[in-house]
Amino acid sequence: MLTTRRLPLMAIMLLWSFSSNAADWPEFLGPRGRGVAVDQAIRTTWSEADGIAWKAELPGRGASSPIVVGDLVVVTASSGARQDQLHIVALDKATGRIVWHRRLWATGRTLVHPTSAVAAGTPASDGKRIVALYSSCDLVAVDLAGRLLWQRNLAVEHPRSGNDVGMGSSPRIIDGTAIVQIDCQGDAFALGVDAATGEDRWIVPREKIASWTSPLAVTTPAHGDCVLLQNPQGLDLRLAENGKSVWSWKGKCEGIPMTAGSSAQLYVPGDGLSAVSPSGTAAQPAWRSPKLSCGIASPLVWGNSIACINRAGVLCIGDTADGQIRGQVRLAGSFWASPILAGSTIVAANKEGKTFLVSTDGEPKIIAENELPGTFTATPALADGNVYLRSETTLWKVAAP
Repeated sequence: MLTTRRLPLMAIMLLWSFSSNAADWPEFLGPRGRGVAVDQAIRTTWSEADGIAWKAELPGRGASSPIVVGDLVVVTASSGARQDQLHIVALDKATGRIVWHRRLWATGRTLVHPTSAVAAGTPASDGKRIVALYSSCDLVAVDLAGRLLWQRNLAVEHPRSGNDVGMGSSPRIIDGTAIVQIDCQGDAFALGVDAATGEDRWIVPREKIASWTSPLAVTTPAHGDCVLLQNPQGLDLRLAENGKSVWSWKGKCEGIPMTAGSSAQLYVPGDGLSAVSPSGTAAQPAWRSPKLSCGIASPLVWGNSIACINRAGVLCIGDTADGQIRGQVRLAGSFWASPILAGSTIVAANKEGKTFLVSTDGEPKIIAENELPGTFTATPALADGNVYLRSETTLWKVAAP
């Protein structure tokens, strides 16, 4: 069932006053899912006692990443014995004070793997509203004052959606369309809804196979704004506005780390890493590198470089032209969070709470190791030189240098 709520004129004006800016980190892996902020410098050392601007205890658990929208840092959580209480929390970016807290009840199944949570998908914002998708297949939109705009009970609309280890995909907003990917063994589909109203713009069936990847925004010269969908059987590129198929590629892909890249080239995790043209003109990958292997963390692409963290905790950096390895460095621990880039420094947070800073100037080398308490499976966020790190129950803001 779809429920909508209309806002008075004053509330609409308030929404526009919260318009996004270049310093925002509005969705999973930042703007357009790239995970890159080459214009930002971050501090190199921090601990519980030093370099922390603030920390905030959250009202439940979560594996979702924080996002930064204007003056707000927004994060989701789930709580209760059955993980059926859903939370969206907005904190003041400067102080960490809770500005508003929206609570909802799950309508779908809340069984998840012990390492995850019902709040697994990272919310997304277009600077006017926030869209959140939970493992229970509840899809919710609120304005930047926390008021409910609309809610979709996708598990009610599609009773066989979801799986016993939980869903983990994050929504993506592309030119006014909020796109979600529900990959599972039952009712599998991709859905594009009007971000303002929650009404369907398009829906397409998907292969009945589990996947935890998230949609990726891709703009091509021929087709404009598109969305890339990935599951273990391959890639599917569709127009963001209406879901029309543009191109598909069948090949082995990973089910958790998502493809990285842009309109020029896509870098697909699966039996190593493959470089695939999103134009559909190349029948075969430009190259395949078994040494550029991803574990759970997604690959990171910037300039002519690509980085992957494998299951052994080794960070490899290769050349995007041919996949040749330029250098590697052994980190430590297990990595569920994806690496991001600040300036020329890779930020890689392991599950055990240690964040490695790796210089990419020349041969990659570890320049700092900083540790915080807790279990960290959420990918960090960046804004204005500040690093936001989320453990299962706590959000930390590492102050800018």
